[in-house]
Amino acid sequence: MDYLAFPPVRGIRGTIAAPPSKSATNRALVLAALRSDPVELVRPLDSEDTRALVRCLESMGAKFTPSERGLTAHGPVGRSGGAQVVLDAGSSGTAARFLAAVAAAVPGRYRLTGSTRLCERPMAELVTALRSAGASIEPAGREGFLPLVISGKTLRSGGLTVDATRSSQFVSALLLAAVAVEGGLSVEPSGPVVSAPYVETTLETLAAFGHRVRRGNAGAIAVERGDPAASSYSVPGDWSSALPYLAAAGIAGGEVEVTGLTSPSSDADAHAADVLEAMGVAVERRGGSVRASGDARSLRPVSVDARDFPDAVPVLAALAAHAEGESRFRGVAHLRGKESDRLAALAALLDAAGANASAMEDELVVTGSPRPSAVGAPRLPTFDDHRMAMAAALLSLSSSGTLIENPGCVSKSYPAFFRDLETILVRG
Repeated sequence: MDYLAFPPVRGIRGTIAAPPSKSATNRALVLAALRSDPVELVRPLDSEDTRALVRCLESMGAKFTPSERGLTAHGPVGRSGGAQVVLDAGSSGTAARFLAAVAAAVPGRYRLTGSTRLCERPMAELVTALRSAGASIEPAGREGFLPLVISGKTLRSGGLTVDATRSSQFVSALLLAAVAVEGGLSVEPSGPVVSAPYVETTLETLAAFGHRVRRGNAGAIAVERGDPAASSYSVPGDWSSALPYLAAAGIAGGEVEVTGLTSPSSDADAHAADVLEAMGVAVERRGGSVRASGDARSLRPVSVDARDFPDAVPVLAALAAHAEGESRFRGVAHLRGKESDRLAALAALLDAAGANASAMEDELVVTGSPRPSAVGAPRLPTFDDHRMAMAAALLSLSSSGTLIENPGCVSKSYPAFFRDLETILVRG
């Protein structure tokens, strides 16, 4: 097992550039691969998840070549005739959901699979919705999970409903695939959509690529292929990966500025900045950057509904561990279906760091203090989950020295996270 030794920190100070958005990059990769004319993706994220999606799209017939500013995509995807194509999404839930819908909409025969953990993550609601629109999808194992065998070009146009109470990615997958369906699709969620802001990111990206989006009654969204004219798409900064830096200022004390963040933003985790402020971190939004300052002595506990920004909960929980009193994060049952069971994982991680946390069915309760105390130099588990590793880094800021387990798992979304974090840490 690899560990990262994390020496004591005296504070935070400096400026750091937000990495490119993983959410926007993945959506742009799919839409670029569905085009028949080339498009340049400017400053896309390079991570394990985005590489997995690129490999799968190339297996489906697209081509991505390096450009001066990022990547140039040549489409469209689709394999007429020939052998079955294996699409290995690695550990990326986003890639798996998007590819399932796209594979049903374009020519070809596909087997969609992924890592052991990915094959345990829910797909049933998306499969049900796709089948209702005529898609030919069969399980190669358990019903409702990967691997899936998909016969392409079987998705027909029209209206469909999808249960998105466990993942907004089911809605986004259908909206993206709509541009490959003659006549498009109208997608209506059948219940509350968790992580709903991610759907807005999907709609913004569709519009940026020139496709037609219409909102109807009962929350239905219709998407039809437009006539894309833009020759490039610029990927915005990632609020999800920037949040740890903003929270770090509240834990270790000091000030940090993160550049490359737009505000207001459809990015789901941009909403979590309001929670940082409620917890006592001073957050200043200025043009294309965000500045944060504070210290653990001024932190306050909160009680919030976090269903719209689940990826921020590990960061917020680490901050709550340093706030005197009890914090509650509600509406987060869907965290159990992420790269790890994040509710159970967070409870174990916070406990290892000397804090007190309880994972309920739909809630995480954290009882914090300005300096959580663990016995000796704690070893912080990450459960092979990039968001857990980022939370572990925050918990290490107030410790006399920790060991972070498997730090390389941040490569899933932000390979340079620990290197970039080091540039703003004040030590000695």
